Amino acid sequence: MVKIPADWLSRVFLSLRHATSDDAQVVAAELQPFTEKPGQRVPVPRNTVLRTEQALQGELRCVEGGARREELSEQVRYLVNARLSL
Repeated sequence: MVKIPADWLSRVFLSLRHATSDDAQVVAAELQPFTEKPGQRVPVPRNTVLRTEQALQGELRCVEGGARREELSEQVRYLVNARLSL
């Protein structure tokens, strides 16, 4: 389990919900229950974190540039660091 702030997970959830791939939509649905405790650090299964990273990276490959690309890059970096810090 990886403890991640629910508020931050909400941002990732919204990014995935706005994604174009079906995989991102599936991961967003899997991530949604973890976003319902604002202000708390919630335990998220490592497999869910890994699938979220992969979905964000897939979306990154589809995005040309700009603020959206920077936001997705930041979210991927955060998840990788959170997952590896344990």
